[in-house]
Amino acid sequence: MASAPKSKFPEYLDGDVLLILSSTQQFKLHSQVLSTHSTFFAQEIAAKPAARLTAQARRDHAAAYRFEYVPTSQPDGIGKWVRKDLNSEGRIPRNSMPLMPDFANGTASNDNPTHKAWEWLFGIFYNREPAFVNNGLVAIVSEIIVLMEVADSVGSTDHVRDVVDLTLLRQDRLLWNSIMNNSVAWLELGRRVRSPTVFSEAAIHLIGQWCTLPENVKEQVSSDLRPLIERKADLLDLEKEAIEMRILGHYPQFLLRTAAEKPGRPSYANDIYMWMSVSFFRQWFAQNVSDDRTRRAPDGGLNFYTALSEGGQAYLSHTDFQEFHRFFPMSIKACHVVEANMGVFKEDIKPLVEGLMVENTHLKRADCRTITWLTCATVERDELPWQTISADAGNEGRTGDQSLQNLYAELDKENDNAAMLAQHDRNKKLRKRSKPAAAVAPAPAISKPTSSTSTSGPARRRKRLRVIEDDETEDEFGDGSGLFVPEPTKHHNGDRMDEAE
Repeated sequence: MASAPKSKFPEYLDGDVLLILSSTQQFKLHSQVLSTHSTFFAQEIAAKPAARLTAQARRDHAAAYRFEYVPTSQPDGIGKWVRKDLNSEGRIPRNSMPLMPDFANGTASNDNPTHKAWEWLFGIFYNREPAFVNNGLVAIVSEIIVLMEVADSVGSTDHVRDVVDLTLLRQDRLLWNSIMNNSVAWLELGRRVRSPTVFSEAAIHLIGQWCTLPENVKEQVSSDLRPLIERKADLLDLEKEAIEMRILGHYPQFLLRTAAEKPGRPSYANDIYMWMSVSFFRQWFAQNVSDDRTRRAPDGGLNFYTALSEGGQAYLSHTDFQEFHRFFPMSIKACHVVEANMGVFKEDIKPLVEGLMVENTHLKRADCRTITWLTCATVERDELPWQTISADAGNEGRTGDQSLQNLYAELDKENDNAAMLAQHDRNKKLRKRSKPAAAVAPAPAISKPTSSTSTSGPARRRKRLRVIEDDETEDEFGDGSGLFVPEPTKHHNGDRMDEAE
């Protein structure tokens, strides 16, 4: 007794769609599976009802749909599937288009890369993993490209993307090193195979070094991908500039004073060593800016920001303080106190550069010392080039920059409101007093920064506050000079203000 025929991929007994790939290769699959995974087959199957098969044809497991593959005349092109009408017996009413035998020097069609890709694609529909040839990254990528072209021709890219990503990720370090060394080529390849992982990895490497890349390398990036890279690079540069401005305007919290405390010389004298540390730090920072070691450096400021994030002896070390004390000698104890205060200040700076130290690439700097640029950029899924482009795509390029500018504007508004409320409460309290206090001069209004201060965003503003010392009189105001302190952001009980950085 003959054994019953097996029902498995590529030919299922209950399959209702017959796909003739060549004279030596065919598939018998399910219309529901094809419609679910392919927009092309979904449209073709829905366009015309299935053939009305006889009872005998159904017992013989005849297919109700038939598609034949028509190769293209291009050597490396992808052909198309053509639906054929069937009669009640599940056969074409007349001879079908003759299929050319797919043999080349005795080799069967399985050696045809396009036919192999079709077999892998239909296998993916049934959760079968493609058997890529593991002969190196180049061979795998070439097979993946053919698979993606085949999938794209029938609208199945979304169902193949995860399989492609998984296959590439298995190459692990080999893949990441290749992307790092040839980011431009992998950017285009990631777009071609529609791999979010590969595309994002290549884009992040390019964004981090975009400002220092030679123009001939930039020109190799496709014209439709270059705006994305340039926009992200500009946004990163703007973020670095904002962080540097914030660092230069930073004061340790315990240095801040409030008008209600009526601080005099003794109060500020207690913090003289921290003020010396702040002054020394800003001199060092300004020297780095002057020498183009910050965001304008060839490494995009990587070494500079890394030193700030490490703190300790990474910069302004004990040796630097010994040189400092050659010009500003003091006791051994005082030298230790100044250096200890600098350590406290360095700890305050660390959180400000945390965002720049994030590594969003799979290959980390600890594992690859040749990465000499920042890799903190991100590429969101809706920014991938193969995603649906919205109608206002022309404005999309300025979205990131505008968001940061809007943030500056909001902070501006909050600071102005806080200053107005503080002034209003002070005036209200003074009116209630029988004798107004003359120890503190009224806080001046906060003026808007001029265009010469900054061209990329609102500058940090300072408020001049004049405190009359116990041994001064109002006649000594003279030129009205005073000490710079940060502007108030909050007020408590009408006269106490917390100082913002």
